[in-house]
Amino acid sequence: IVLNKPSGILSVPGPRRHECAASLAYRYLGKPNSDPEENVLMRPLDENDCKQLDTMIVHRLDRDTSGVLLLARNDDALKRLHNDFKNKARVKKTYVALVCGHLTSGESSRSCVARNEGEIDLPLVRDIERPPFMRVATAETEEMQQQLLEQKNNHTMNAEETMRNSRFLRMVGKGAKSSLTTYRILSYEYLNDQIIDNDGNVSIRKLPVTRLELHPITGRTHQLRVHCAAVGHPIVGDSIYGFSGEGAPNGGLSSCNDEIISDSIKLQQDIYNLWMKRRKRQRESADANEDCMLCLHAQQLNVFHPFTSVAMSFSSDPP
Repeated sequence: IVLNKPSGILSVPGPRRHECAASLAYRYLGKPNSDPEENVLMRPLDENDCKQLDTMIVHRLDRDTSGVLLLARNDDALKRLHNDFKNKARVKKTYVALVCGHLTSGESSRSCVARNEGEIDLPLVRDIERPPFMRVATAETEEMQQQLLEQKNNHTMNAEETMRNSRFLRMVGKGAKSSLTTYRILSYEYLNDQIIDNDGNVSIRKLPVTRLELHPITGRTHQLRVHCAAVGHPIVGDSIYGFSGEGAPNGGLSSCNDEIISDSIKLQQDIYNLWMKRRKRQRESADANEDCMLCLHAQQLNVFHPFTSVAMSFSSDPP
């Protein structure tokens, strides 16, 4: 099953069993061993439904990411597709993103991107200070991780704290993971921001953005979002790793050039303010699909059929 998931909808139900894209697909399409006479469109899903639903999940997209989502129709398909997703040569994911600023080369740019295409190779780790978000791994995060694990091993946490943090401690214990993203610059663009001065005069301010094609070679949580933020160009509309987000600023990296950082943050703030104005208009509009918040879209997924091994490509245009 291939879905075109809209932004704002969970891919999978998670521990709290929220309604999501996968559960909607299950309700309408079910699985081959489901009772064809049973109507599950309206009733709450029971424990057996949840077990069958879980065996459909091949991969996932962030809630705010739109685009191509693949589900399995049976257990054999799931197993073979899972193996293919672990083998990076058999699955290719293509995303399109709109990021803040124009990615350019030269000393005047904070970006590590110097050509029309290249790669971002930065290890990622769970952010201890801002769980459950991610950040770029540094010597500082390694030291914090060691301190936390020592507290656990030395039993300085009480039983309640250890139980409450057990899942997070397991994640932190995994440490940093290598993370690689390749990119291609598609176009340099501008967002038009209407400015009205105190005298009522209207002018248009052009805010630079770059349209990127992104390929996550590894599949870490929030990889594309953290990598873009870490090179100084967060994805437009990113409420976690962008301006005023809940995650670590700049993906957890710092810069020695305060002037460049200041200019970058000012641009991010201007884009953030423009996006919030658009978001407000969207909520007030009858057309709920006017635009999405996070400008990250899973545009194409190339896989092999789990039984015939025929190469298949599924694509969806950005909203």
